[in-house]
Amino acid sequence: MHAPQNVIAVIFDFDDTLTDESTSKLLEVHGIDTDEFWRKKVDKLIKLGWDPSLAYLKLMLDNVGEGKPLGKLSNNKLAEFGAGLGFYQGIPDLFNDLHALVANHHISRPSIEFYIVSSGLEAVIRGSSIAQYFDGIWGCRFDEQDGCISSIMNAVSFTEKTKFLYAINKGISELRLKPYSVNEFVDEGKRRIPFHNMIYIGDGFTDVPCFSLLNRFNGTSFGVFDPRKSDSPKKAWEKLIAPKRVSTMNSPRYGGDDDLGALLRAAVANICVRMEVQSQTAFS
Repeated sequence: MHAPQNVIAVIFDFDDTLTDESTSKLLEVHGIDTDEFWRKKVDKLIKLGWDPSLAYLKLMLDNVGEGKPLGKLSNNKLAEFGAGLGFYQGIPDLFNDLHALVANHHISRPSIEFYIVSSGLEAVIRGSSIAQYFDGIWGCRFDEQDGCISSIMNAVSFTEKTKFLYAINKGISELRLKPYSVNEFVDEGKRRIPFHNMIYIGDGFTDVPCFSLLNRFNGTSFGVFDPRKSDSPKKAWEKLIAPKRVSTMNSPRYGGDDDLGALLRAAVANICVRMEVQSQTAFS
């Protein structure tokens, strides 16, 4: 028996998509010069061949410990920091609005789920006030010893983000415990959430593999940019709009009267209508 395939997945990047860059905020709180951290130290490691995610995680660990800027930083402290984050306009109302919108379609009985796939710190995201709205959260993780983060447990690179989209597609909820399960063959008709039922929202070049994957399989991608940064619209055009990697680029405002908020609601409604038509055709 084939899966109903009536689930919609809305997948977000986190930093600069739902909130301002949280890792930089964390570093600033502890007195670390973020410009030096990212532009000098992280970039130096990248030029030596380091993966970008591993580079910043390694440098964070270098700053952990007695007498160091991050002190005895634990995963619980990361979660506590996440609890204090604020979010862009229209969040979290967007999640309730989309649930209500989907509930109005009765023939195909669709449902909607929300996910975060981020190269940021998972403990920070899980500690945030919006974590409760998400059915899955994947980010970079630290192991810890004696109440202090001590080693890298998981690193989410920009290419690895697509792995989590495939996990959502195939209905794999325990990917971290069964990492090879995402490679198992599943017939398209039996996959829990087809890619054309997915919407991905991200802020930049690191999200391109996810944008490309959904574009290939008729999913929907929206890019966001920060209008406060003078070069952000230019980069958005050159990297994402001109190559047709996203449908639109908008500022990250999610209210019903905001451009991105309205587009997201319309995209979800469009998927619901398609499901209704398919259901009616199947029974006619």
